[in-house]
Amino acid sequence: MDDTPKGLLGELRASVLKKRVGQIALAVVLAEAVLQLITAVTWYLIVPLIGKLLRGQTESVLFKVSAESPIPWERLFGSVLVFVLAVIVVLYLNRWIQRKPKPAGEMDVGASEEDDKPLVTDTTGAG
Repeated sequence: MDDTPKGLLGELRASVLKKRVGQIALAVVLAEAVLQLITAVTWYLIVPLIGKLLRGQTESVLFKVSAESPIPWERLFGSVLVFVLAVIVVLYLNRWIQRKPKPAGEMDVGASEEDDKPLVTDTTGAG
């Protein structure tokens, strides 16, 4: 058992996240981000556009208020930005979960077998 933080992360990924629990959690995070984006587009773009098309000529208070106020572009842009960041985080975490762990005996890519051999010098003076 490795008590280093790197070993702990490796064990966490191997035991819990490999059993689809991590992928389900990422799917929930992504679904929540999609739901927030749909809600933001509905309330900050579609409802004000319908209110402007109706010009407040309806009995609904919702459309009268949205016809008088401008479209809140800052809130809409913020919601799109939150969605994009959630997608990026989910993609990188999914890549981290799916990565194959290296076997314990495998060396780094930069190291070669020649680096492990001790240097032997000729001390006899021959040659």
